[in-house]
Amino acid sequence: METGNHLEPGEGWGGERGGPESWARLQGLLDLVRQEQKRTELSPERRAQIRERVLERFEQYEVRRRRWRAFAVAAGALMVTGVLVMVAARMRAACSYL
Repeated sequence: METGNHLEPGEGWGGERGGPESWARLQGLLDLVRQEQKRTELSPERRAQIRERVLERFEQYEVRRRRWRAFAVAAGALMVTGVLVMVAARMRAACSYL
């Protein structure tokens, strides 16, 4: 994977402090990472499998989220109804004294 970032010797980490030795060491580590990334590249089939699993989990999450939202709406509606019934009962009781 090419990132497009490139530092010349004397720039960045290998500059003033470590000299050419630290730059060579850093360059070696970067080469190792690039080789490992190329070696462990995923096949198109494996990518498709991973994509399918991610989409399945996303759908499960969406179903769960919709269920919780419906529960919250129903609970809120029930609470509002309860408060309205209590207010109506108190108003009826207050009106019966007149």
